[in-house]
Amino acid sequence: MLEKDIENIIAQHPEDVFPDEGLKLIGQQIIIEGRRVDILFEDKHQRQVIIEVKRGILTREASGQITEYYGLLKNTNKDKIYELILCANIIPKERKTFLEAIGIECKELGVLQIIELAKKYDYKFIDDQSIFSSSNVEDIIRYNKNLQNTINSDDEISIWVFQGNPNKYDILNALSDKDIGNTIHWLVSQNKRKIHKGHLVLLWMSGKEAGIYALARVECEPAIMTENGPEKKYWIVANENKINTRVQLSILKRFINKPILKKDLLDIPQLSKLSILKQFQGTNFPVKDSEWKIIYQLM
Repeated sequence: MLEKDIENIIAQHPEDVFPDEGLKLIGQQIIIEGRRVDILFEDKHQRQVIIEVKRGILTREASGQITEYYGLLKNTNKDKIYELILCANIIPKERKTFLEAIGIECKELGVLQIIELAKKYDYKFIDDQSIFSSSNVEDIIRYNKNLQNTINSDDEISIWVFQGNPNKYDILNALSDKDIGNTIHWLVSQNKRKIHKGHLVLLWMSGKEAGIYALARVECEPAIMTENGPEKKYWIVANENKINTRVQLSILKRFINKPILKKDLLDIPQLSKLSILKQFQGTNFPVKDSEWKIIYQLM
């Protein structure tokens, strides 16, 4: 999903996101002195409500943006009362505490909530209709056919879960960035000698909406390397963005708009021993071939 998708759903169905507020849409992408206000509503008390939308984690810069919009609108209409709301998929508690203390409301809209609203109103995500998100999956099908025709031991690992913490790395935006495209680098902290070129990787986001958000292929042996420029900006924790052991991955398929969730995997008895479900501290986790066959069906 794009920020535009989240914006559209809020603008079209505010009663689902802000019940009992009586919000009426004034407009989207309203231009004020060269700046674009994502959404402007009027509430039941005739106050104008400025909403700034962010996909992924709420950044520090967002508060500066929305207060600038407030100033521009207030200068054009001094008699109006304005309310400020920042919306994002993930809002750190300390950021929410600070912003609400200075009068900026924070509304966390998780990926699952957006997906449910899209289903409710038959909303089609913009990126589901783009070439960028529709990566070629022939390699996945070919790999699975080879797997079915081969007697593999569960000890011969060739599929992995690579985990990312959304409070440290803004995974949702990184996976959707056209400047990054289908080539992304990932840290290898465990199993450095077992991960090899050609292996498949399930990219896992931890947290409240934990689950599989993409499928990728390893394109090189683990080595000391840094990331490409566009990737670096998504690190929330600065000291993580440094030269380290990584692999280059090719994204084969994204599941951002339909993730395979941890809560659903926990309901499948055959996956009860899946490593990421048993021990979730770490970056790189093995997946047995017998487990992959089940996960493959979920895709």
